[in-house]
Amino acid sequence: MIGANAVMDDHVADAKRRCPVKKKVGGRAISEGTEYRSADPDHVMRDVLFRTKRGKVVNFIANTWVGRRAGSLKSTIRKVEKYDRAGNLRCYAGNNKVFYARFVEYGTVKTRKQPYMRPSFQAIKGTIKERIEAEMRKVPEVK
Repeated sequence: MIGANAVMDDHVADAKRRCPVKKKVGGRAISEGTEYRSADPDHVMRDVLFRTKRGKVVNFIANTWVGRRAGSLKSTIRKVEKYDRAGNLRCYAGNNKVFYARFVEYGTVKTRKQPYMRPSFQAIKGTIKERIEAEMRKVPEVK
């Protein structure tokens, strides 16, 4: 199990390194200095400034919804050990708030795919067996 845990830890670290992180929220860049309070993590007070069709300038502060925060997908990549069967290790990305992990990995009709989990696994796939066997040789046999 020690060798398998080390392999999965490397897989998680590599997947986090490959995970795409954007500085944009909802297609727009978040400019510095526009957030006034962050009591609710899903909403932010922002300056809204626009010109109407008649030429009048409108400026107000609005409680705007933040669709997703940069780096939230990266922070959900984790290793989970299922205890119902020995050696059952899994690597997951996403949770109930970060549901779009599969959309980033496989793409959608409107967005291109940006794989981060599969390439990470493919990079360590050839060394898994040797690494686990090397760790097994280090531990003395128990009878």
